[in-house]
Amino acid sequence: MARELTMNGNAKLKTIKKEFNNRFPYIRLSIYDLSEKGKSTKTPLDAEKTISEVRTVKSSDSVTIRGGQKVSNLEKMMEKTFGLYCQVAYTTKSGDRYYTSGNLDDMTLRDINKLGEKDGWKKDIAN
Repeated sequence: MARELTMNGNAKLKTIKKEFNNRFPYIRLSIYDLSEKGKSTKTPLDAEKTISEVRTVKSSDSVTIRGGQKVSNLEKMMEKTFGLYCQVAYTTKSGDRYYTSGNLDDMTLRDINKLGEKDGWKKDIAN
């Protein structure tokens, strides 16, 4: 089965996004400063930086992403562990880009990726 993705403070954001996208090609992981939460237009963090350089919560804990994990649980874990605002997102077959919400947030990463494949969502690049 697919491997877990574990990240700690030393991980570069671009590496996390790329590895997430390799594992789940029909969805992507967007990572923002916690101050971006609730804003309609969000400014992404510099993907060249490490989690340690951008996080607002200082912790030695790591985050492990698994396919059976709910979208909402991943987003909450990133906020609690690193103080980062995280959103799982996707691009429809027509090119419209969305963040997951509602019922999609209650789906596992594996299932939402399968839904994206079935519905013809575009495979995303990591950035």
